[in-house]
Amino acid sequence: SIGRLTIQKGLYWFLEAASRVIAHQPKTIFLIVGSGELEHELISRSAELGIGQNVLFAGFQRGKRWRDAFAIADLFVLPSVSEPFGLTPLEATGYGTPSLITKQSGVSEVLMNCLKVDYWDTGKMANDITAALRHENLRTSLASNAARELHSMSWHRTADKLLDLYHVHANLAAST
Repeated sequence: SIGRLTIQKGLYWFLEAASRVIAHQPKTIFLIVGSGELEHELISRSAELGIGQNVLFAGFQRGKRWRDAFAIADLFVLPSVSEPFGLTPLEATGYGTPSLITKQSGVSEVLMNCLKVDYWDTGKMANDITAALRHENLRTSLASNAARELHSMSWHRTADKLLDLYHVHANLAAST
């Protein structure tokens, strides 16, 4: 996971899911990249859950280290409680990494080729993470389909659709 370490990012639920994954796959390593006011609490929570040795807190990164965090991952997880959009799953896609995102993120309305869960459903989150780790074909399929999806996205096309909607509504308003 990459992002600010704040309550909005859903990392408490992510750690709960991580503990369930580790119970079945004890060699799994979770990498959390970012900084924020919850950093020490999250590190303590990892220790309380008994998974401290499996969770690496890498702090804030940029440049090559930030890019490498996406590229080395088997799965990128966006566990946000609330996320107006959330570009990081699209960035992960650009590095060939499939994503698991919460339905509460705006990007869940745009990115179809990913795993989706409710932030509070740590059981499903853990099951989906485990499935992605165990099944390379699932990861490969999600990553390649998401990459095709990403390449078809365009700000110009989005702006054109918005303008078309505006014109339709303007014409409807003028005719009434």
